[in-house]
Amino acid sequence: MSEDTKVPQETILDSFEKIKTHFPAARIKKIMQSDEDIGKVAQATPVVVGRALEIFMANLVEAAVIEAKKNGVRRIGASHVRAAVENTDQFDFLVDAMDKYPPLKN
Repeated sequence: MSEDTKVPQETILDSFEKIKTHFPAARIKKIMQSDEDIGKVAQATPVVVGRALEIFMANLVEAAVIEAKKNGVRRIGASHVRAAVENTDQFDFLVDAMDKYPPLKN
């Protein structure tokens, strides 16, 4: 792993405020209940999970933006998301999922 791409909290909160799309609670509930180990789901749970997903996505996209800017690019590609995952400790759990995407060309 190379240097850790740290996204400032203010940047994440600013981009989070701009989010116009939301994950549908009904779909989240359906996904959660597809696991046979999960029984009933409280009404607020899918809403909270959706909000957490929005924050996670805002953080990942902001890290990818930083990678794109480092390369002087204005359009984020899969390689920028891969670089963000590889360079940010908080996304370590996604490294294996990024193998199928091309690395950034230096």
